Amino acid sequence: MNHVGSIFFRILDIFAHFILLNFLWLLCSIPIVTIFPATTALFAVTKKWLHNGIGVGVIRPFLKALQENFKKGFIIGIVWGILALILYVDFVILLQEEFTGKFILLVLCIFFLIIYVFTSIYIFDVIISQSYSVFHTIKVALLLSVQNIIHTIFCIVIIIVYTYITLQLFILSIVFGSILAFTISFVLKKVDNKLHSL
Repeated sequence: MNHVGSIFFRILDIFAHFILLNFLWLLCSIPIVTIFPATTALFAVTKKWLHNGIGVGVIRPFLKALQENFKKGFIIGIVWGILALILYVDFVILLQEEFTGKFILLVLCIFFLIIYVFTSIYIFDVIISQSYSVFHTIKVALLLSVQNIIHTIFCIVIIIVYTYITLQLFILSIVFGSILAFTISFVLKKVDNKLHSL
């Protein structure tokens, strides 16, 4: 009975860690412009959990990672936001207007959207793993996404499936970000060693 109780409290403790991490991530993302630094800190903590166990805690490693990666995460977040806006405006115009060459431009937009999504999967891992410049961080994230296409597609499927499940069971939103980041960090763990060669 004591063994069962110990397992139960251990599971409860792990769940509490994920809830707290998710709360910190959401809290630090509220200003919108800080979403990238907050998400970088989120991935930094889940990566630490994978390497050192959940015992490393939540608040201290999160705040430390947020401070260390805030500047780069903020700048990349601004760049990423601008690129997302450009893609959105292009799609809106292309879907509303009729003109010669529309199909070619639509294909190009879809291609750039795929590149954007692929790079987004790896960009947080690259930020916390290497002290690259902003441009080189984006470049490495893109290269990794193409070189590890199976992992990339798998991560996209995970995001889609978990987002769908969370929309159906809204209670899961209390751990949405932390569980998703932990799962993606786990999948990308096998490609981390390739970072040093890029």
